[in-house]
Amino acid sequence: MGKTLKLLLHIASADRWLAASTNALNFLKTQQGNEKLEVVLLANGDAVTHCIQCDRELFDRLRQVILDGGEIRVCANALAAFSIPQKRLPEIFTVIPSGIRELVLLQGEGWAYVRP
Repeated sequence: MGKTLKLLLHIASADRWLAASTNALNFLKTQQGNEKLEVVLLANGDAVTHCIQCDRELFDRLRQVILDGGEIRVCANALAAFSIPQKRLPEIFTVIPSGIRELVLLQGEGWAYVRP
C-alpha cells in the first residue's frame, strides 16, 4: 500500500465554505498511483450557519466532496450557540461534540492543518 496523505480543512467562518470545498476537491483529484488521500472539512464558529442555508452550487460541491471520499464534520457546540437543531442539517454533515477538540485530535494523528 502507498503513502496516505491526510488533509484537515478548518472552516471557521461562513464565507470560507467555497474556498474549503475547492481545496478539498482539488486535493482529491491529485491522487497518484497507489497513494491514499483523505480529507476532512471541519466547521465551527459562525461557519455552521451556512450548513442550513447554503446555495445549490455549494451544496452540490460539498456532496461531491463526500462522493469522492471526504468527510464534513460540524461542531455541536457551535450549532447550539447559533440555535441550530442538529436534525435540520442535511445528511452530508457529521456532527461532532467539539470542533476544537477534533482539531487537536486530528492534528495529533498527523493530519495536515489548512485554514482556507
